[in-house]
Amino acid sequence: MIKYVLFTIVLSISLPFLRHLMSSAHAYQLELQVAQLAVKRASVLTKALSDHIATTRQSGTQIKDDKSPVTVGDYAAQAIVNHAIKKNFPNDEIVGEEDSEDLKADASLSKQVFELIQKYQQSDKFSDVLGSLDSEEEVFKSIDYGDSQGGAQGRFWALDPIDGTKGFLRGDQYAVCLALIENGKVVLGVIGAPNLPAHIISNTESSGAIGGLYSAVKGYGSYVTDLFSADAPPALDKQRKIEMKSTTDPKKLVVCEGVEKGHSSHSEQAQIKDILGIPQDSTINLDSQVKYCVLAKGEADIYLRLPISDTYREKIWDHAAGNILITEAGGRVGDITGTPLDFSKGRFLQSQGVIAANSAIYDKVIEAVQQVKK
Repeated sequence: MIKYVLFTIVLSISLPFLRHLMSSAHAYQLELQVAQLAVKRASVLTKALSDHIATTRQSGTQIKDDKSPVTVGDYAAQAIVNHAIKKNFPNDEIVGEEDSEDLKADASLSKQVFELIQKYQQSDKFSDVLGSLDSEEEVFKSIDYGDSQGGAQGRFWALDPIDGTKGFLRGDQYAVCLALIENGKVVLGVIGAPNLPAHIISNTESSGAIGGLYSAVKGYGSYVTDLFSADAPPALDKQRKIEMKSTTDPKKLVVCEGVEKGHSSHSEQAQIKDILGIPQDSTINLDSQVKYCVLAKGEADIYLRLPISDTYREKIWDHAAGNILITEAGGRVGDITGTPLDFSKGRFLQSQGVIAANSAIYDKVIEAVQQVKK
């Protein structure tokens, strides 16, 4: 009897502990830690550049079409993230947007990128995990780790060092996006959203702290935590879990679209909203993969990105992290036919467009897309 009572007491203490371990432990602990810290460092660096542009504009200084800040940010962010991946996972490949050829040919730009990296390596306490880049040659080498062609076999990362170039240059929405892909399937995604408010209500209304670090691991859900904390991100079970809503009432549905008309067909997207009965003003326009973040946390229901031509193909780094953020938040993502996005075909998605939505409305959205595309 005493043994039974003791066993019952021990079991009652152990079960909550075991449940905690099961809820917080997953097969990608180190990968998530490295990805979050690398994206965090890259986000802090690029945020400083974006803020500088905004301050310069507010002072009345004219900035014509100077893309040097985004060029510096792209190179620096890719070098930082690639170096962290190769330090911790030397056998992993990386599909990155940049290469170092033009940077090597510009001594002034190379120096600027290297000095910026050094500054932000010294400003945080994550170098034991992320390592440090100590010469311009190391920067070049790290950037060029992003030359993988991807594919259906093995393990590789997909990186967009600054997603949303025009948003970045406006001091508006952009993102640092990183995803891990195994045998063609996205298993982990991290998005740094330096300028995204905690709550987006409309194009003109928002609230809450600026900046979020969004993460998703296959089978473990989607989460958000503070991007600019001096400390490392907490374990997933200590972060805020986010989920999509199940709204179906057309008058309550909110649609996310890009800002730039050159990236998707806004006219066809307007037709889709009419078919679904969604008011045209129930639209939030945002640059970059932050649209996926807004959907994943239930502040919008549909993301429409209809192709501007029959031949255009999306790059995998523009959607991989956002894809898993949505699916782990309970939503669905596919092309204009509703077919799930396939990340096993190389550096490009061999499909047309991207449609994401909460699971309750997704099929109806695809039906409306098909009506418009006939």
